[in-house]
Amino acid sequence: MATVAETLHAIEVRADRAIVQELRLLIKEVQALQPSLLGDDRAHAHALLLKLDHLRQSQVVDSISDQAFFLLSAQG
Repeated sequence: MATVAETLHAIEVRADRAIVQELRLLIKEVQALQPSLLGDDRAHAHALLLKLDHLRQSQVVDSISDQAFFLLSAQG
């Protein structure tokens, strides 16, 4: 059975290639773990949530920026 630290690390590795929908699921997974965590594991989970949210937001912003570019190009 994997330790909490190993589970959080596996989520972190998976997040680097995840799309927005998967990132949302990973966020929920970490949030579900949080109430039972203590010490370093709790800090790791909190930092991981920040990273996951940042990755999710940057993908959403990139998507919106791409859509705006195509709309402006089409109007051109």
